[in-house]
Amino acid sequence: MKITIRQDPSAGETEVLVLCREINAEIEEIVSQIGLAGKVMVGRQGDETFFIPVSDVLYLESVDGKIFFYTDGEMYESTQRLYQLEEMLAKTTFARVSKTTIANLSKMRSIKPIGGSRLAATMLNGEKVQVSRAYVAEIKKKLGV
Repeated sequence: MKITIRQDPSAGETEVLVLCREINAEIEEIVSQIGLAGKVMVGRQGDETFFIPVSDVLYLESVDGKIFFYTDGEMYESTQRLYQLEEMLAKTTFARVSKTTIANLSKMRSIKPIGGSRLAATMLNGEKVQVSRAYVAEIKKKLGV
C-alpha cells in the first residue's frame, strides 16, 4: 500500500481520496477508520461530562430508556438517542447487533454461535454482547465469516 499526502494551502477543506483496484474488506476498514477520526461521543458520569473519542467505544446499549456506551473499563450515559448515534456512526466499524445494541466490530475479540440462531460476541475487554438472529447474517458478512 502506498500513502501520499499532499499539502495545498488553497484547499477549501480536507479531502481523502482512496485509489484502489477493487473495494475489499481492507479498503472498507480503512475508510471506516478515516470516518471515525476526530469524532467524539458526549457522555456523563454523575454530574461530569466527558468527550470520548468514538474509536475508544466498544459498544452502546439502551437500558430502560437510557443510552449507555462502554469503553475499556468505563461506562457513560449518552446525551443522545440510540438512533441518532446509529446515524452518526453509519459507514464506520459500528453496526447494529440487536434492537437495543450497537457494537464496534473492530473491538470484537471473538464470536460464537449460541441457541436460537444468535451469536455471542466477546469484546476486547471480555464483555459479552449478543447478536440477535435478525442481525447475524449482516454481522457475519461485515466480519468476513
